[in-house]
Amino acid sequence: MTKYNLRTAKSEDAEFLFNVILEAMNPVSITLRTEAFDYDKEFKEYLKKFEPEKVSVIQYEGKDVGRLRIVRPKESIYIGGIQLLPDFQGKGIGKAIMSDLIEESDRMGTPITLEVHHVNEDVISFYQKLGFKGMNYLEKKLEMKYTPIFLL
Repeated sequence: MTKYNLRTAKSEDAEFLFNVILEAMNPVSITLRTEAFDYDKEFKEYLKKFEPEKVSVIQYEGKDVGRLRIVRPKESIYIGGIQLLPDFQGKGIGKAIMSDLIEESDRMGTPITLEVHHVNEDVISFYQKLGFKGMNYLEKKLEMKYTPIFLL
């Protein structure tokens, strides 16, 4: 399995993490965007909501390569965002992270939930191969859920 590390983000990681989101989500954003993108305005909005202690920086081979936000309410493990820089996609990093989360889900008996843009068919397929099922459409997103093995 691909080795990766997670470290808690720091305030100085804000611009890097914002750019990870932009680069990773660019194909989806181009499809969904209805108006011109204003980097400075969007970055200021991102900073208003940025809570570094709730975000992890994904590291691979000693480099910062992505972003992961997990929320753990009692009833589920919610993936609030996982993005990798394009140069690091397809290297098994995302699959390794998801495999670890699925193992935790199975061990704890806690489902995993997440949302994917409905136009992001490759990512929807990726999650389906891992055992996630589509649950509900929420505006432009598909809510997906992984149910632990012993709860099936």
